[in-house]
Amino acid sequence: MRVFRMIRFSFRIAFGVHKLHFTGIMPNKLNVNQRRFSSALLLVISYATILAETNDVPVLFVEKETFNFGKVITGKDVEIRFEIQNKGKRDLLVYDVSPSCAICTDGLSWPDKLAPNEKGLIGARLQTGELQGSVDRTLSIYSNHKEKRIILHITGQVWSPLELKPSYAYFPTLKSIDSNTDLRVGILNKVPEEVILSRPRCDNPKFQPKLITEKKGRKYTLIVLTVPPMEFGINSGLIKIDTSYPGLPNILIRATAKVSPPLEFSPSRVFLKTGDLKNPIRKIVRLSVNSTEPIEILEHTLNLEGSMVEVIERQPGKYIRFAISFPKGFHVEPNLVASLSVRTSHKQFSQLNLPIQAYANVIQRKKD
Repeated sequence: MRVFRMIRFSFRIAFGVHKLHFTGIMPNKLNVNQRRFSSALLLVISYATILAETNDVPVLFVEKETFNFGKVITGKDVEIRFEIQNKGKRDLLVYDVSPSCAICTDGLSWPDKLAPNEKGLIGARLQTGELQGSVDRTLSIYSNHKEKRIILHITGQVWSPLELKPSYAYFPTLKSIDSNTDLRVGILNKVPEEVILSRPRCDNPKFQPKLITEKKGRKYTLIVLTVPPMEFGINSGLIKIDTSYPGLPNILIRATAKVSPPLEFSPSRVFLKTGDLKNPIRKIVRLSVNSTEPIEILEHTLNLEGSMVEVIERQPGKYIRFAISFPKGFHVEPNLVASLSVRTSHKQFSQLNLPIQAYANVIQRKKD
């Protein structure tokens, strides 16, 4: 209220000065003190206006933007809490909270709405079973705050009596579903007492783990084999090995292998913002050929009225690039589901569909 009184008072003075000037009562030339007064007056008006605009918006305030959980043993879940407050004059709407590590972050919760001066908690659970060493994970808050996105940090140390080198089993991209290859993970005991490991097991039969004892209680080697036929795309499994160490019932090792399909779209899908497009949009997609066998692209169709698709580049045996165009004013329904369909000469991949979907962009949502 004080701000608006200041603005009203300042404008009254400014209006009076200009009235005197233009009616001839005030001389055309101002002396030094008068010019200083006018400049200061304009600064007051500008500052008051900025304050008024700033105070009329929601303000997301986080007292501590970093949560440090200290040092924990691997496998121990860590409860995360961030206190937030709306220090603005309008309701704060929290659209989404997105973790940088979806695999190791669980139990996300946050308030959808905070009234002026109201406080709330953002909660999460960090699962450390697949983490080792220094940890720095983030949570991104999307809201109607002026910065749209605020990043919170989760830091700390995850300690284990067993050192894994590497800490995961990531296979190079496989060219065939019949690939039969292996990776090795070294397991070294870092504590004085012996640590006995049990027989490993995996939740995905496409991976076969085998443990070799190099020195009982001290040093082991985990061999992970792929079991054909693999699946096209990403194959992932979690290997679990029980231990005799107090406080560490088991260790977890992630196994991942990607098998390139003979034909693959990039990106794997096209997203459009809901509503009417303010400008024309052109989406470029690439269909890659990952096969030594000749594959012919026979036909392509787009089942979305008002849009258009064309081939803009073709490299036989390597790739083909499509351009999907949407005109200005094109209306995107929230439940839009369409696709670019390509018919090929490949027996197993005779038809491929590239999904075209709508998404509610949280950053673009209208403010109340």
